[in-house]
Amino acid sequence: MEIGIYFKFLLTFGLILLAARIGGELFERYLKQPPVLGELVAGIIISPFALGGLINDPIILHFATIQGAFGLHEFNVMEVISEIAVVTLLFVAGIETDVGAFLKQGITGALVAVGGVIFPFIFGYFITMWLAPETGIAGWLFVGATLTATSIGVTIRILMEMGKLQTQAGTIILVGAVIDDIIGIVILSIVVGIGTAVKAGSELNMVHVGLDALKILAIGLAVWFALLIIGVKLNRYISRFILNPFKRSGTIPIFALIIGFIIAYLVTLVGLHPVVGAYVAGLMFAATDEREDILDKTRPIMLFLAPFFFCYLGMQVDMRLLWGGAIIAVILTIAAVLGKITGCYIPARFAGKMNHTESMIVGIGMVPRGEVGLIIAGAGLLAGAIGRDLFGAAVAVSVITTLITPAMLKPFFKIPAKSAKSTGKPLQQEE
Repeated sequence: MEIGIYFKFLLTFGLILLAARIGGELFERYLKQPPVLGELVAGIIISPFALGGLINDPIILHFATIQGAFGLHEFNVMEVISEIAVVTLLFVAGIETDVGAFLKQGITGALVAVGGVIFPFIFGYFITMWLAPETGIAGWLFVGATLTATSIGVTIRILMEMGKLQTQAGTIILVGAVIDDIIGIVILSIVVGIGTAVKAGSELNMVHVGLDALKILAIGLAVWFALLIIGVKLNRYISRFILNPFKRSGTIPIFALIIGFIIAYLVTLVGLHPVVGAYVAGLMFAATDEREDILDKTRPIMLFLAPFFFCYLGMQVDMRLLWGGAIIAVILTIAAVLGKITGCYIPARFAGKMNHTESMIVGIGMVPRGEVGLIIAGAGLLAGAIGRDLFGAAVAVSVITTLITPAMLKPFFKIPAKSAKSTGKPLQQEE
């Protein structure tokens, strides 16, 4: 590998950030839409399937895959930076969260997560069984699983930009999305097991699959809640023994972020996504006396890196795949949107005792599938459970739900407080 490729990577990295910044600025200033939407569109435009392919940039074409770097056979630099960006985003979101409100909304958020999984899964399963019966049960399950996903990064960015992260609706979305991620891991493990067994022609042992799923769920929830309780109950000791030694050097925020990355990695050992660990790490430091200092110093880092994540997410989209199963893609996208809104609206409205507008914010906030939907769809394609037509439809669902969420969500934050009379409190009231 020529050393020049490393230098060229610096240029590519800068150009991606520049494209993201320009796209975000254009959408915010001229289209009056959240910048995240412009960053996603910018990524689609410069992707290797569009402009990146035309200019024949080897780094964009291969997503900066550097052979042999750091002793690894394959090191995807772009993907690593993207992961760092989204982990930083969720870490800052955790610090900005009111821990007391988070715990208070735990039950409602859990019900929102469950509802947001059940409805889309049922819709996806039966629609695929109806429109693609030849795919078989493994394919129906994979498409259903794709529709259950929630990409928390998109919604969190919107809530941050609008200053609504600490509202009741924002807190419930956070709780619901985190638990949704844990449930999603369980569902993915089940469908991967079934898809692999079907492809191999072996007999399915549903008892064994079910026990494995319960094991993953129990371990995931136990680890996540243990970390949360440690942060809430032992925050004084965290300040005294972990953070205070770095007070004189002024590096407390940096050290806290380092701890966030370590916890993000550790949760992957029990099958959870790194963003779950990053968020709970942020919650741990949100209960400390150093919260404001950590937030003040780490937020600029997040603002620098976050656009890269959303632009990179757009770069993974091959628009040509969206035409392969256009009809089923449209139907599944409608089902994906309605399934999430319905499944999350009902528990938010009745269990959470929220008014109509707040409940709609919760439902819409859980709509984007983003990279999570792409991961599940890719797993289905690799397992041989779905063909490229259904994969294209699943990609369309992930792309469209991610793109339309900012536009769907923004108007509900503009509805005046009088719409919240049914709850007796302003819509934007913080806990």
